[in-house]
Amino acid sequence: MTSEPDPRLGLPSASGAWRRRHCLGSHNLIRALAEANKLLPQLDSPEAASGTRIHQALAQGNLAGDGLERGEKQTLESLVRLENLVLTDWASGQEWTLLGREMRLWLHDGFRPLCSGAADVIYGTIHTHRMLTIDYKTLFGAREPAQTNDQLRELVALERANFPACAEFSVALLSPNTATSIARYDQLEAELALRLLRLSLEAAAEPSVPRTPGAWCKYCPANAQCEEARNSSMVALSLSEAISAGRYELPLGPKAAQLLDAISAALPVFEAIRKAYKEALREDPQAVPGYYLRDGKTRREIKDVAVAWHLATQRLELGLDEFLFGCRLNLSALEGICSLKGLSKRDFNTLFRSVLSTKRNAPELTRKEET
Repeated sequence: MTSEPDPRLGLPSASGAWRRRHCLGSHNLIRALAEANKLLPQLDSPEAASGTRIHQALAQGNLAGDGLERGEKQTLESLVRLENLVLTDWASGQEWTLLGREMRLWLHDGFRPLCSGAADVIYGTIHTHRMLTIDYKTLFGAREPAQTNDQLRELVALERANFPACAEFSVALLSPNTATSIARYDQLEAELALRLLRLSLEAAAEPSVPRTPGAWCKYCPANAQCEEARNSSMVALSLSEAISAGRYELPLGPKAAQLLDAISAALPVFEAIRKAYKEALREDPQAVPGYYLRDGKTRREIKDVAVAWHLATQRLELGLDEFLFGCRLNLSALEGICSLKGLSKRDFNTLFRSVLSTKRNAPELTRKEET
């Protein structure tokens, strides 16, 4: 277990709003395991760790990206550019101030804290009492837009509780990999969000509230220790084995949706268990008979193409076309660089139309409510 203090104080947080909406009982389990010091350690993926470094750079004002890798610096630059564009459009010439970065807001019942939420950055207009909250996303993949995003709605609720004089609350979801989305709440809508949050917290606090496995288990730190998630995983595993062996006909209709939901819940549970065993083997190589931690594969990478070209021409009679044939262009990085130079996505596509090709990946199986 990490020794770092929990900034959430073991209480519900806006970052878990989507999971809590679908599984009200999840927080009770998380809290009980944490209090008993039995909650398994959470191991970040390389992508999540990279996102954390970028968020820290933004929070600390490290806009030069000192200490970041090249791709992380490009993501940082794109987020800063998007933030400036959104801020300028939102302010519309009005005087504004920076209220804070990595700003955690709390909801209280008297002096007793109930829950919190951390905003990446919050701005406010000085004379018109408007607020802009920005949430950075660095990972690829589809996500709920700002208009229906549970985390951003709960941040608005917390802002309503802490800044009751605010007349308008805007929330923006910024990502260099997906379209920017912005939602606006007036005072009535923000008050409704606050009341919904209070109702959610009240329902989740009931000791007997059930836990409901599903795709949201992926974001639950207790997924590998949840009996309901494990049972759902074993049912999905048994059915999958029976279907593969021809003992059970592939279900369609509502039963198919139930099976796919069970599989969605099972995958993060199995992955969490694998991570836990990797950690156990790291601490004790004899912990699991027949298994060991093999060193990760190494891969070579040229960090500076310009220097590589210079070195190649010093030793070889190599033309630029031949050298470039051995290079692979990072399209997202090039698009980001051109964007910083003022070239829009549409103009980028027009400029490089003659050399751009588009390939569509295989269709992805997705639940309708997740799109």
